[in-house]
Amino acid sequence: MKRVTLAAAMLLAGTTVHAYAQDTGAAAPAPTSETTVATEVTEPTVNGSGAQVLREKETATTTTTDADGNQATSVETTATQTVTTPSGNVNTVTKTVDASGNQVVQVEHTHPEKAERAERPEKAERPEKAERPEKPERPETPERPEKAGRP
Repeated sequence: MKRVTLAAAMLLAGTTVHAYAQDTGAAAPAPTSETTVATEVTEPTVNGSGAQVLREKETATTTTTDADGNQATSVETTATQTVTTPSGNVNTVTKTVDASGNQVVQVEHTHPEKAERAERPEKAERPEKAERPEKPERPETPERPEKAGRP
């Protein structure tokens, strides 16, 4: 049975199909494309820490008509969330979903320019410390008498 299947597969692989295009004489309609964009913007919200959050959602619907008159519709969705903190940092997250369902997420962080620090004043010079007087020498201690029984 395997030999028959193998022989049939080899026979099919060796055959070729020829197709010839026929000119009908009429001009094919030009392909057309129409894109509609809808944008939703939510009101900025403020959470407990004082950061403002802005959310936007944009949906682009593209309808394309090819030369044969077939229509294809694709939808691409882009959602953007922007968070602005009280210190001036701006964080933007953009999530894009194309017609094939592939997701791409981009994150962007923007930090404000920091102000330069003011120069510190130079420290005042310390007065020199007074020299310490020398310690008096200790008197020599007299030798102790040896105790009996100790080596």
